[in-house]
Amino acid sequence: MIKGLYAITPSNLSLDTLVKKTELLLKRGLKLIQYRDKNLDKKMLQKNAKYLLELTKEFEAKLIINDHIDVCIDVGADGFHLGFEDYLKKENLSLINKNKELINNKLLCGLSCKWNKELVINPPEDLLKWDYLAVGAFYFSKTKKSKPEKNDEIKKKFLSYTEKPLVAIGGINNNNLNEIMKMGYACFATSEAIFKSDPSPLFEKVYKNL
Repeated sequence: MIKGLYAITPSNLSLDTLVKKTELLLKRGLKLIQYRDKNLDKKMLQKNAKYLLELTKEFEAKLIINDHIDVCIDVGADGFHLGFEDYLKKENLSLINKNKELINNKLLCGLSCKWNKELVINPPEDLLKWDYLAVGAFYFSKTKKSKPEKNDEIKKKFLSYTEKPLVAIGGINNNNLNEIMKMGYACFATSEAIFKSDPSPLFEKVYKNL
């Protein structure tokens, strides 16, 4: 399930543009979309998420909501993705605790670990089980502010720290995708390279080798 291209929506797209671009990706066979917009208020996020969920269901894909567990639950999305700092917020811990059964039985849960070895080895699972962990940044990225890891051997070594699927994230594009695939990663989160550039080369490389 957690493999292939994992599209993360850029911030500041109009709903019309967001839906049109997402539909084009879904028609190509994309199965994982994370709705992420750091600049919208929660009411607009929820409204837009409903449109995206309707679209992803049409193509039997999964919609993951970034940061907002309440929006995920309210619209009936397929899961949520959190940074470690966001997970620790009281309101999120409270939401998770109140909805443990739903979350653990029905939702996909992803955690950003940056390059934190100990977090990958031992993610917090007293309330929920993480379905995948995201590591990065692999390269410079406007989306991910975490510092890129330059040592390829360290990046490769992270795959041995857990049996959970690891999602590579941060600055991934057609020019560096082969490097990441050679390390052994099988899921690649990308935003600008898939929403703001021609995604054809990425699709060709990923799905020809999986």
